[in-house]
Amino acid sequence: MGSQRQYIRVKCDSECILMEIDGNTFEALLEDISLGGAFIKVNDGVPESLQVGDVCSLTLCYNSDSCPAKHSCRVVRHDSVSIGVRFLTNRFQ
Repeated sequence: MGSQRQYIRVKCDSECILMEIDGNTFEALLEDISLGGAFIKVNDGVPESLQVGDVCSLTLCYNSDSCPAKHSCRVVRHDSVSIGVRFLTNRFQ
């Protein structure tokens, strides 16, 4: 059975910030990224308020004030410590 992935994933080990739609932010580690989405591990565990289908944003650096690159995302899967998101935009906002 072949891979169903549309884009090639690149392994990372970079800090990032996950933000819920209500503005709550969570420090995380970017595990891998592709043109279509990302897989991250949330430092303090995935918040219970974040569910599959929810919209969030991902800032691709540790300090959101010094890094204006932010992706709008939709949660596609998660467990207690990691989360997979699909990018909703193809450009930085």
